[in-house]
Amino acid sequence: MTDATPSLSEAVTRFVASRKNSKKEPEGHEELGRFVVWCGRDRSVDQLSPSEVADYAQHIGLGGVDSAQRLGPVKTFLTFLKQEGWIENSLASHLRVPRGRRGAAGAASASAVASAEGSQLSQEGYERLAGQLEALKEERVSVVADIKRAMEDKDFRENAPLDAAKERQGIIESKIRELESGLSNARILANDAAASRQKTAVGSKVKLKDMNSGKELVYILVDVHEADAGNGKISTTSPVGMALLDRAVGEEVTIEVPRGSLHYVVESVGA
Repeated sequence: MTDATPSLSEAVTRFVASRKNSKKEPEGHEELGRFVVWCGRDRSVDQLSPSEVADYAQHIGLGGVDSAQRLGPVKTFLTFLKQEGWIENSLASHLRVPRGRRGAAGAASASAVASAEGSQLSQEGYERLAGQLEALKEERVSVVADIKRAMEDKDFRENAPLDAAKERQGIIESKIRELESGLSNARILANDAAASRQKTAVGSKVKLKDMNSGKELVYILVDVHEADAGNGKISTTSPVGMALLDRAVGEEVTIEVPRGSLHYVVESVGA
């Protein structure tokens, strides 16, 4: 990192200032505000994960056809974080608009089912989500104060601060409910249980050999809430993660991806 890593709110302030200094008009302030609230404005930017960014894109994608336009300022902001050296891996590429309402609705339904059935989380993942929940509850108090201040303006016809604060409140409450539900139903995975498995499951560390190149890869299969591709943690709801579930050492796996077919052999399964 180039210097002390800032919080998300600090990073947004620097981003806006940089746009002014470069004579580029800053835009999308409200969209950046929504993104920061979603992730937690006091969190350090290097704590952002690809799964959080993808979840945010999914959330905005449910809003309709202007999703790409709304995500534009956020993508520029994420690119700025990488350019400043505050994050090591690019996150902008994970901010993808869902392919139409049907796909978005399907993903949302899958997420709801996963929450209802209960997540399988590592202790680290559970603590990370619990920390996000506490940060959001603190943010809840702050946004209530913002709404109170905005309502002191008696002219509600064009009260943009009030509208923005209420929308922030809605996002915060939705995320709090989602996290509370997920954590209340979550099951903490034991490392010794994962080590004793003969086949892959959530929590398994899988060593693979690419049958075409001979290259070795290591993935950790995790719940969608813990996914972090940059650190080798892949969701069991992703195409690769699904294909690697319930596999034993020596099995060959073929996975169809947009760029073609992947051919692996499972070399080891552990915790």
